[in-house]
Order: sequence, then structure tokens, then C-alpha cells
Amino acid sequence: MDGTSMKQFYRFLPLVLLIVSVVQLPAQQLSGRFSTSFYSWERFTSDSTSDVITRAYQNIQLDGAYNKLSFHTTLTGSMGSASSLSSEAQVRVYGAYLQWKRIADVADLNVGRIPIFAGVGNGIVDGISVKFHGWDEKVIATGYGGMNVGPALASRGFDDFDKNFLVGGQVIGYLFDGSRIGLSYMNRNRSLSSYRTNRLDSLFNPVSMIICPDVRKEQLLGFDASYAYKDYGSVYGRCDYEINTQAVLRGEASIRANSTSQLAVTGEYIYRAPRVPYHSFFSVFEFEALNELCGGIEYSICPSMAAFGRVAFVQYDEELSRRLTIGVNSTYGSIQYSGSNGYSGQLASFSVEGMYPLFEKKLIPTIGASFATYRLDRINDTRQEIYSGSLGAVVRLLSSFSFDAQVQWARNKIAENDVRAFGKISYWFSHVFSKPQQTGGGQ
Repeated sequence: MDGTSMKQFYRFLPLVLLIVSVVQLPAQQLSGRFSTSFYSWERFTSDSTSDVITRAYQNIQLDGAYNKLSFHTTLTGSMGSASSLSSEAQVRVYGAYLQWKRIADVADLNVGRIPIFAGVGNGIVDGISVKFHGWDEKVIATGYGGMNVGPALASRGFDDFDKNFLVGGQVIGYLFDGSRIGLSYMNRNRSLSSYRTNRLDSLFNPVSMIICPDVRKEQLLGFDASYAYKDYGSVYGRCDYEINTQAVLRGEASIRANSTSQLAVTGEYIYRAPRVPYHSFFSVFEFEALNELCGGIEYSICPSMAAFGRVAFVQYDEELSRRLTIGVNSTYGSIQYSGSNGYSGQLASFSVEGMYPLFEKKLIPTIGASFATYRLDRINDTRQEIYSGSLGAVVRLLSSFSFDAQVQWARNKIAENDVRAFGKISYWFSHVFSKPQQTGGGQ
């Protein structure tokens, strides 16, 4: 990596030091995690020449708390060794917000860059969110709003808030034992950058024009409910509705029945339509939703081992695809067979994975292997085969440090020997600087 890339990579260090200073000075408790990882593989530029590509990542999570106030941040820095793979250092801030918990014993307030997970609403906003707790935690209401953050997680400021925003809310009720009912709403606008291109005029002459795409809009209303009755089983239902296009995007219903303490039967129905934003270019195309019906059985052989089997039928308009999965999961590994045929192509795969902790879990070797044969076209394509395997280990000599390493190998029609390497070093810490002062009370 050249000097320019290194300078760009370390640009985010002052931000990290600032966060540490802000959190540590008044903190009663400071905790966090630092993870440094890399992923490396060989890329062939021709039949006889190749180079080794390496991507490096630095993940940082910091949390500081002082009484009811806390600060939370998560960011990732990355860089690569090839210009075609964005060798310039990039920093993505997934979360950086202040939290004030239990305001008047009923509300939590978040301000900053906030990850949102609230029913149909999900994403990252530069704004605020408020969560209200009521009726002895049986009703929880969440509201959020702010500037919509794009995939690059770069701040756009608030100049075009009417074209780039995410607002919404969710209400969850636990009205009786085993029940959960949720109602959510989300309204998101995304603006696209303008661009210059050539278009034909009325005389079919090319003319340079500036294209300003329409703002892409999504406005969803969601409902979900679940109920579990003791150890006998559970039911779940969900529906997502797009208000702008007046269409159901997703419908789901599932059931689980525990016949005995060892045997369980499951059933599931899913309806999915393509999620195409309003005013998107792709909205001019016709599309069909798919319907999926799935059934399964699970059997507990012993407390640490269970066998399962699932069969599914997926309806694509007038075409049908079938899928079968069987296997065994245990504490130390799994064995699985998967097969499918029909409209989605033909596939048969077998995989096995294993791990075993040694020296009181200070060393955990891992191993995996798989084989698959597939054909994309039912008539014209010949069957292709792919082999893959992995060998690695997790080393944790100290409770606050861990080291992960893995070598991956694959062989198929395109690559005779595709070897890749992955490594990660992680460090956890948690320090208590002071205890909260006791208020009130007497002898």
C-alpha cells in the first residue's frame, strides 16, 4: 500500500480519539471493542499473470455511560491494495448518538446518527428517536425522524431534507401472556444525483442533456402479531402494505406445534412482491409476486443434537420450484443436504461443518467442506460441479483478546484452485471509573 493510501486510512484516527475523550471524561463506565481484520485472495489479470488482493478493515465500537446519559458509536474503516477495488481508505459511521434513558421514567431519547429497527422502518438516520414505555412495559411506542443516510453512510447535511428523509414509528403491545402485537409506519424519500448524457431530439440528432431523476419514495404500513401458548407451540402473522402503490409487499403466516418434548412440526406461507420504490425507473416494468409454502419437522435426538427436514414449493406466476433440506445440527457441528429443481434451476449440495473447543475453550479448531452440482437451465445447460473447504481456528488465551484465522478453498468451472485467507484480531474492554452517587434516604 502506498503512502497516500496510508494517510487516507488514518484520517479517521482523530475522530476516534475525539470520541474516546468525549466519552471518557465524565464516564462512570466505558466499554468497547476493537477488531482488525483482513481478507486476501489471488486475482488473475490474464491466463499467465495474477496479483494478490488484500482488503483490511478496522471496526470500532465504544459505549460510555454516566447515570442516565450514555454515548454509543460504531464505525468501520477499510482500505484495499488494488485501485479497482477502492484502495482509498473509507470510513463508515454506522452509529454515533447520545442517549438519555428514562426521562420522567417513561421515555428514552436518542440524538445523532441512529440505526433504526422498527417494523417496516429500518435504516440509518441523522436525527432523533424517542421510545415511550407505558402500562408496566405492556405498551412500547417508538417514533423517529431525520435525514436519510445513503449506502455510503456519508452525511448530506440538512439542505435537501424534503428530498432525503426517513420518518416513522412503531407501537408494540404485550396485552396478555405470550402475545405480541405490532403496528408500524415508515415514510422514506431518496434523491438521486443528476447526470449528463446524450438524448435524441425530434430529428434524431444527439443532444447533451442533464437528467434529474425523480425522488424515489416509499411509504409502508406494517402489522405483525405472534402468540405462544406455553410449550405447545406458537403462531405468527405479518403484512407489509405500500401506500403509494396500494399493493401488499409481503404477507406471512407461520405455525409451530410441539407434538412432544422432542418432536415439533412447522408450517409457513410467504407472499413476496418486488420492493420497487415509487417513481423508480424499474416501476415501469411488469412483475409478478411469488408464493411460497413450506413445511418441516424437527426432532431432538438429545439435548445437544437435533435433526430437521423441510420441504418448500415456490410459485412464480405459472412456474413452480421445489426445495428440500434435511440435516442434523449439534453443539459441535452440522451436516446438511439441500436440493431444488424446477423454475429456479437444479441444485444438489452436501455440506459438513465442525468445531471442537480445546484447553477450556482457549483454542477452537474449525473445519468445513461442501460439494454441489447445479444446472441453471433445465434443457440446455450441462451440470456444473463445485468443491469447497475451509480450515481455521479461534484462539482466545485471554478473556479480552481473540484471534481468528481461516483458509478457504474452492474449485469449479471458472477457478481450478481459488485460495483465500481471512484473519481477525479482537479486543474487548470494560472499565468502571466511578459509582453513581446515592441520593436521598436517611438513617
